[in-house]
Amino acid sequence: MFNSLRHIARRTSRIVIVGLLIGLIACTRTGESGNVAAIPTADPSTQNSGQPSAISGQQPITDTTSNTDTAPLQELDAPPERPLYVLNVTLDYEAGVITAQQRIEFVNPTGVPIDEIKFSVPPARRANALTFRDARIYRAKQPLKYELSGPVLTVQLPSTLQPGKAIAITFDFSVQVPLQEIVGAIGGDDTSRGPNNLTAGHWYVVLPPYTNGAWDLPEFAPVGDPFTSELADFEVNILAPEGVTIAAGGDEVREGRLWKYSLPKARVFAFAASPYYDVQTMTENGVSYVHYGFPRYKDTSEDVMFTAQRAVELFSRLYGPYPYKTLRIVQTDRAQGQEYSGMIAIGAVLYRGYTGKGSRHDVIATTVHETSHQWWFNVVGNDQVRTPWLDESFARFCELKFYQTYYPKDVDWWYKNYIEGRRKASGKIDQSIYDYADSAKYVEAIYRNGLEFLRAVRDQVGKDTFDDILKDYYTAEAYKITTPDAFFDAVARHSDEDLRGVVKAYFAGAVVLPCKVSSNEPGCRP
Repeated sequence: MFNSLRHIARRTSRIVIVGLLIGLIACTRTGESGNVAAIPTADPSTQNSGQPSAISGQQPITDTTSNTDTAPLQELDAPPERPLYVLNVTLDYEAGVITAQQRIEFVNPTGVPIDEIKFSVPPARRANALTFRDARIYRAKQPLKYELSGPVLTVQLPSTLQPGKAIAITFDFSVQVPLQEIVGAIGGDDTSRGPNNLTAGHWYVVLPPYTNGAWDLPEFAPVGDPFTSELADFEVNILAPEGVTIAAGGDEVREGRLWKYSLPKARVFAFAASPYYDVQTMTENGVSYVHYGFPRYKDTSEDVMFTAQRAVELFSRLYGPYPYKTLRIVQTDRAQGQEYSGMIAIGAVLYRGYTGKGSRHDVIATTVHETSHQWWFNVVGNDQVRTPWLDESFARFCELKFYQTYYPKDVDWWYKNYIEGRRKASGKIDQSIYDYADSAKYVEAIYRNGLEFLRAVRDQVGKDTFDDILKDYYTAEAYKITTPDAFFDAVARHSDEDLRGVVKAYFAGAVVLPCKVSSNEPGCRP
């Protein structure tokens, strides 16, 4: 995520567009994780269970348990390699309502027999934002017992699910997308709508990671990225009103008002919608770059796409290939940039004042930063709640590499503008998002001082060696949830420089370093 250096202005314009809401019949997929079947094929297990819909003005269901008899547990014959999300969405753009039927196919990740599963439902943290109607085993006639307490959904299974066994659970719900918060710093709700677009960031039911004997369900905080998720595959169909353009990550097929996306090996599926998007496309070296911008910024789209293309080529050469065929770049009404899998969002406020000359502008730096998250967040995953430096500090370092490569005369400008600021960067970088008093403290530590930490390591081991370290680290941690230990292990594979002093300067907690980079201090890791 990247923050604007400018304040967002209050918009007073109002969107007037006729919305047409039509029920989207469910896309079917075999219970054995087979191929997506052709639409339409009605699936009774994903139909409305008879409870009121949010669209009809009813209040959402919270802290409620169904009293219906449940169906037997139906295990999948062929467990999926990773969780599979199938989402059928109807978007009422004018009302700001997302109506969804969702299915998750997954293997019991706990290593023990379980009788219930906890899910994360991010939009439910807001009062009256979620109407949850149904949870059931895929294709079952009877719903499951569940309890929704804030953003935590607890589903009771009809019988015990053994380790290594897989099931599919479906959900029926609606989300009332809130109006965009006026946020002048990093944070805020990334599922929101403004005068020009609607953004759905973290908006669906998520199977959380299972770590240390518990489901990982972090509380929301208006600082950083307060979400955790496992690598997953997504198959998503979005029915939009006439004249509304949809943008999302992955391979896209459009059939009239139906937008279909296939996004494999991803951390999150997000989409943006607007009746105003001007769409521009360029293709280079097998990757398509698609820019969705508001008409007033049409002249900027080419420079933004060119910047993203250069960033992809640089990071592909330094670390590894870009994982998708397309990178979509969308303008939003938010005041900041935001990374998603196969898509980056850039707040329109960041485009202001760009004249089309040079690199000394927020829109250029932000595009580079968010593009780099396809490597440091999407491919190399991390715990963004507890170790946010493992993606944001690396993304900031990628900005530096970009300017050093393409705009060496502007490196000093970039450094003074984003790192030095009015005072020297400070703050320990090994903290969770909850340990920073506000976004300013978070940015100072994670973005600014995190960059300084990586520079300090680079200066100690040498620039060429550090490039080798990052490529090795990226390759070793691709499609995993990385840790600080994994980074220091990569350093130790290429250097024997003693890093104890550097770590002490930037870390608040004790770090058990590999013996090779800690002069074999007592208790070091082999």
